[in-house]
Amino acid sequence: MSYKEFAMHINAGTFYGERATCGTKVDRRTEDSAKYQASLESARLNKKMEAYPCAWCNGWHIGRAMDESERHRFHPDTMNYEVPLL
Repeated sequence: MSYKEFAMHINAGTFYGERATCGTKVDRRTEDSAKYQASLESARLNKKMEAYPCAWCNGWHIGRAMDESERHRFHPDTMNYEVPLL
């Protein structure tokens, strides 16, 4: 994962909060482990899942893939850092 994609996920996690992005999710210790599990879950659910770094526990989790508007909103090149995160 590129640095900018990593930062995008951290930005999103900070915005959505610990409960939604870490909470009771399984902590995958490595990116590779999370990517592998995301591919299994994508096939099982017939839904795009992705691995992401956690802003809270420094591990990796899996969740639904962000849509293009979210990717744009939280990308470090387009995110408005003047607005405080909730």
